[in-house]
Amino acid sequence: MNKKDILISIIVGFFTGAIWSWVFSRLGTFDSALAQFGLAPGLVWGFVVLTPIVFVMGLYLGLWLSRFRHFFISFSRFVMVGFLNAGIDIGVFNFLMFVANIEVGAAVSAFKGVSFVAAVINSYFWNKFWVFEAGATSKTGSEFSKFIVVTAIGLFINVGVVSGILYVYAPQFGFSQQAWNNVAAVAGAAMGLVWNFVGYRLIVFKKEATVIA
Repeated sequence: MNKKDILISIIVGFFTGAIWSWVFSRLGTFDSALAQFGLAPGLVWGFVVLTPIVFVMGLYLGLWLSRFRHFFISFSRFVMVGFLNAGIDIGVFNFLMFVANIEVGAAVSAFKGVSFVAAVINSYFWNKFWVFEAGATSKTGSEFSKFIVVTAIGLFINVGVVSGILYVYAPQFGFSQQAWNNVAAVAGAAMGLVWNFVGYRLIVFKKEATVIA
């Protein structure tokens, strides 16, 4: 780990905090929780400051754990990028619902597909050049083809989970339709995140063994 990693962690943390603060602010559920403790609703934007701090701490935790298993260094980065990707996924999803003023129907699944693609594009570059440090390669075409295949499967899993939850189950536990849509989106993002990590690490950005003559 170096100063570059710390700086990147701060940048990723800032944007992650900003996106999630907007999502929580729009939903209003976090504001309600704060109000119960007599706290100002605007404190939700504290994630913009808190998230970079947590990410830097996570980076150091990954460094410490790497003494036992080296992959924890890349895993700590992957988790940070994962939160950013999830934020972009949920953020774009909510933004499209907000702009179109649509919260039910097939359009919601389409919105989820668009938001997932946006998150995956962001994920590709961060994972390639920072998380797995794949860098430039002479097999860019092959790598990108594998990325498309892994992404397509991930898209099917993500959107499938969201659509399955929304079409099979009505809003549960007192959630509004909007909040329930986001519960489904989080579940889809989580399943997609697991698949992406396995696929990107073992298929797309798998490092070739160095042959010593």
